[in-house]
Amino acid sequence: MFLDKINFKLPTDLVALHPASPRDQSKIIIVDKDFEIKKFTEIISVLKPSDALIFNDTKVLKAELEGIVEKAKVLVNLNKLLQKKNQVIWNAFIKSNKKLKHNDKITFSKDFFAKIKSIKEENNHKTYLLSFDYSFRTLKKKIETHGKVPLPSYIKKKRKALRIDNFNYQTILAEKEGAVAAPTASLHFSKKLLKDLKKKNIKIIKITLHVSGGTFLPIKVSNINKHIMHYEYGHITKRASKKINTIKKNGGRIIAVGTTVLRLLETAKNSKGYIKPYKGETNIFIKPGWLINSVNGIITNFHTPKSTLLVLIYAIIGEEKTKKLYKFAIKNKLRFFSYGDACLIWNKNEKI
Repeated sequence: MFLDKINFKLPTDLVALHPASPRDQSKIIIVDKDFEIKKFTEIISVLKPSDALIFNDTKVLKAELEGIVEKAKVLVNLNKLLQKKNQVIWNAFIKSNKKLKHNDKITFSKDFFAKIKSIKEENNHKTYLLSFDYSFRTLKKKIETHGKVPLPSYIKKKRKALRIDNFNYQTILAEKEGAVAAPTASLHFSKKLLKDLKKKNIKIIKITLHVSGGTFLPIKVSNINKHIMHYEYGHITKRASKKINTIKKNGGRIIAVGTTVLRLLETAKNSKGYIKPYKGETNIFIKPGWLINSVNGIITNFHTPKSTLLVLIYAIIGEEKTKKLYKFAIKNKLRFFSYGDACLIWNKNEKI
């Protein structure tokens, strides 16, 4: 598949700069033979008591840091934690008018520093390895104090981060600190909606994938098969995998809440789609031709052009139907991307 196949034009006014309020009052398109727009809370009527929703319980760090190198301003976006014992090392993206070099010291405050350990080109992007001379616990406190919520660039180009984003860009099931981007499909769920789902006996199961900044990197090679995926850390406990497999065996439907959940489930599955406990890195790239059999459906937002996430949707329902879905969403003025509306897509490889 070539890059021009996953490109589309979006009216700028459809890029959501703020979430719906309350968050569960967004819209969702039910993608079946036809497309049907509902209020997000109405997914209760679509789901069955035997179904299970699988959530990513990662928690977003305030991973955007403003610093100075020799009087020059730098903007650091922490990307992925590489080491936390002895010395904390983060892979990061940095924007600066100054040419940065090895061993440069970045000052964030009078008692908060980082040193550039190395600089390298990865997947057509320059990345930096930063070392922090603190314990991981101390560093988390400093990031919480001095950092900002890492909003996507398409939002930051339009407005500054607000205090309310600290709440809005965090899911209500966020527990395990480590992500630098939110699993945005989960942002639609409120405490009340989760309570109502549980009343209907719909199971809520949590797994963890620490989303890295690589999720926002567009594909830049013309042939997408040559794109090199980023690594992210994931964890599925023995208990969670057992719950998922029991529901599958009993005929219940497994619905991934977000692409991050689907990527981790597909990483941890066996050939029949059952889930094994998992703990480690994944750079899985789901694209057309991949047999997705770990889930019966996925709840996901509308994704950016030329993204690996859009390629994933092609893998589930094909190019033609994906393009029809996005045209339908644009025509009906649904809101796009992280703070936007969602869709529930049934997996064409699984029985509904």
